[in-house]
Amino acid sequence: MYLARHDLALLQAQTLTPIEVPTPGLRLEELRADRMSAVSDTYRLLGHRYPAGRPERRFANGLRFGRLWLGEQIAGSLWVVHDAHRYIDEMNWRLPVPAGQFWLRDVFIAPALRGQRLFLQMLHLVAREWLPHFESAWSDVDWDNAESMRAHLAAGFLVRHRVRALDLNGRLRLRDPLVPWPGPVQDMLPTRRWLWLGGARLRQHLDWVA
Repeated sequence: MYLARHDLALLQAQTLTPIEVPTPGLRLEELRADRMSAVSDTYRLLGHRYPAGRPERRFANGLRFGRLWLGEQIAGSLWVVHDAHRYIDEMNWRLPVPAGQFWLRDVFIAPALRGQRLFLQMLHLVAREWLPHFESAWSDVDWDNAESMRAHLAAGFLVRHRVRALDLNGRLRLRDPLVPWPGPVQDMLPTRRWLWLGGARLRQHLDWVA
C-alpha cells in the first residue's frame, strides 16, 4: 500500500515576457508521429529519459513535439497540448485547450545551455509559428519545484490555481474541487472529490496519461 500526495501549480501566461536580445541561430522543428526514431534520437542527444510508450501515447492524445536547434546543435525539446485536451493525471481532470492557447509538457533544455533564456525563446517560437493567433499559454508545475517555478514566472506566467490530491495505491483519489475552466470538463466525473479508478475508468486513465 502506498499514499502519494500531489501539490501542483497551474500557471497561465497571457503575455510572454519580451525577448530583449534574441539568440542567433534558434529554430523550432516539429516532429510528427511518423518520425519516432527522430524523437528518440532527440531524447538521447539531450540525455533526457522517458517511460516506454510515453511519446506514442502523447501523439495519440493529440500532443505536438518540437525540438529546438541552436545552429546545428539540438538545444532542447518540448511537448505542447494545442487544440486538444490536457489530462492532468494527478487530478484526473481532462481540460480542453482551444486553438489560440497551448499547454506545455515536459520542457527540457540541454544542461550546458541553461541560463540563456532558451525556455522563453522556445515559447515565443511556439506562439508565433504553431498557433493561428496567441491568446495564452498554460503549464503545470510541482509546487515545490523552485527552479521550474522561477523559469515560468520569468517567462510571464502567473499562478492561477494551486491544487492538491491524495492518491491511494493508484486507484483511490481525493482531490480538490475542479478549478473554474472556460470549456466543458466532462470526463472522469470531474465534480466528484472522491474518485475510484477501476475497470474501464482505469483503462481510460492509463490511455490518457501522457
